[in-house]
Amino acid sequence: MQFTVTHTRQTMGQQIHVVVTAAGGAELLSEVITQFDGFTIGDDTLPAGSTQYDRTFDGQSATLGASHTLVVTALDQNGTPHSSTEIWTDAS
Repeated sequence: MQFTVTHTRQTMGQQIHVVVTAAGGAELLSEVITQFDGFTIGDDTLPAGSTQYDRTFDGQSATLGASHTLVVTALDQNGTPHSSTEIWTDAS
């Protein structure tokens, strides 16, 4: 799995953009779960045969100077989890 995650500070919180792409061959995506600061902000079951997932989350947490953890977990067609974690601190 290839994960591309970006986050941009907005007036009202973070904009988080998540893209997950299956590695190719026989690998497919079945579900993507996105957790931000310990809360699930997305849990998407994908149509059979999906090879890419792309979703944007707006307005997530607006605390200046706060540390954040974003965990994206993608399950393949066999239910095997693959994860990406990003940790950052907002500028104050």
